[in-house]
Amino acid sequence: MSKLLFALLLALASPASAAAIDEFRAGDWPAAVREGRAENTVEGLVLAGRAQLAIAGYQATDKTRALAIVAAAEKDFDAALVRAPGSVDAQLQKAIAIAYRAQLTRGIGLAKETRRRFEAIRAAHPDNSLVWGALGGWHGGAVATVGSFLAGTALGAKKSEMERCYAQALKLAPGLPSTRVFFAITLLDLDAGNATRAAGLLKGLENLPAHDGFEALLKRQGLELAAVLAKGDALAAQATARRLKAFSRIA
Repeated sequence: MSKLLFALLLALASPASAAAIDEFRAGDWPAAVREGRAENTVEGLVLAGRAQLAIAGYQATDKTRALAIVAAAEKDFDAALVRAPGSVDAQLQKAIAIAYRAQLTRGIGLAKETRRRFEAIRAAHPDNSLVWGALGGWHGGAVATVGSFLAGTALGAKKSEMERCYAQALKLAPGLPSTRVFFAITLLDLDAGNATRAAGLLKGLENLPAHDGFEALLKRQGLELAAVLAKGDALAAQATARRLKAFSRIA
């Protein structure tokens, strides 16, 4: 067999989602959407949806546009779930998309649905660090948005659950940049007095590997926040954390 023929056969045998994976790793969100949909596999559709959530959360400046992007991402997750109902990635990302809609619309029903979905995934996959972190973010985000009393009475959100969920997420995946950054941002969003704890979470972040474009995005955010925390101005750190949150560009 010639080297050229062997190379062609090897290319044909490559995983269907290789291009989408490469684009997602590079953080090229539009390309990841395009390639993921073109590949039309479960993995490709999930990557396409995740890329759209990144665009909506960290690039969109208009609420209507952000909601439209989130809705498109949900369609990709739904399509993936039709093919693979047991896909944990698709289930989790679908729940995150609903959480985004809840955040953008202040929808109590959507927020409750998000929690139910996260908890169902956690019950089935208690070793999944991402769902533990997502639940920690849900509890902390709810309290930061409406306060402890309303968050507790309307949604059942608690700071103690935020702490427990994030602690478990860190135990399961201590080297994941996104978990540390999300926790630090959540702590500062709740209270500028959490600056010391936030700084501790971000210590050594520069040495943690970012395995894809989203992790790289969160790592950059964490390093920016750590630099502000190092200056000792807790209020400035809190303002930075809030600016780094998803949808902060939307007035």
